[in-house]
Amino acid sequence: GGGSSQEQDESVKHMFDRIGQQVYEQVKKDADAKNYIEKLKGDLNTANGHSSETLGTTDTCTLVYKYYDDVNGGGAAPGERYPCGTGKEERFSDTLGGQCTYNRIKDSNKNDNKGACAPYRRLHLCDYNLESINNYNSNARHKLLAEVCYAAKHEGDLINTHYTPHQQKYKDTGTASQLCTVLARSFADIG
Repeated sequence: GGGSSQEQDESVKHMFDRIGQQVYEQVKKDADAKNYIEKLKGDLNTANGHSSETLGTTDTCTLVYKYYDDVNGGGAAPGERYPCGTGKEERFSDTLGGQCTYNRIKDSNKNDNKGACAPYRRLHLCDYNLESINNYNSNARHKLLAEVCYAAKHEGDLINTHYTPHQQKYKDTGTASQLCTVLARSFADIG
């Protein structure tokens, strides 16, 4: 599937962007996928136990904080629901690489020690709060949206706090202002 392209990609990034666009267009036109859109769509008001008419706001940040406070009965003990782990992980390393393993892929050849590699930024995602979702009822999609938004807020905070040290470390290299380097070591670029 996917077809072929006669164009020459200027970089690997452009190649992945082109392929991603092709996949997006295929999914968008696939009639079967349209049947599931509403079943997968989350609503922050519903995650909070309200409807859009009764809560009084559509502000995403307000709704996420309301969800967080309600889930924790007015707020958790410090760090109890912190989605980014223990805080001891080296989250934005520029020296460590990915982690590779051959036993994570079904039917992989276990004798050649080759296998799937997780980019380093994916090893320490701010996703520990997602483990708290333990019911898969009709409200799970709404809770998932709220939990992902909450994790993204903390991930953004970490990017922000690590950006200034990055600027200082690379100020003499001409790359100090490249926020993309910091973003590439996070999951914010996944979309």
